[in-house]
Amino acid sequence: MRVVIERTGGFAGIEEEVASYDTEHLAAEDAAEVRRAVERIAAASAREESTEVGADLVNYRITAGGRVLLVSADPAAALAGPLSVLLRQRPA
Repeated sequence: MRVVIERTGGFAGIEEEVASYDTEHLAAEDAAEVRRAVERIAAASAREESTEVGADLVNYRITAGGRVLLVSADPAAALAGPLSVLLRQRPA
């Protein structure tokens, strides 16, 4: 599964790619952890567990498995862990 994470927003309205990888290039355990993290974020988004909204807030746009998910830079506790999993992955 291809994963692309972009940071958007902030006072300057910057958009930058902060992570990009394919789970096929990760260790099996790391790939499984990424898939679980994406599912947790998708489930929270479906339940509308959103945090603050504002044009000057930093957000993360996660494109994974054909889905686009949004997480604010100050994510709810339910999303902080999964977001950190996605951001720390590096291809083997």
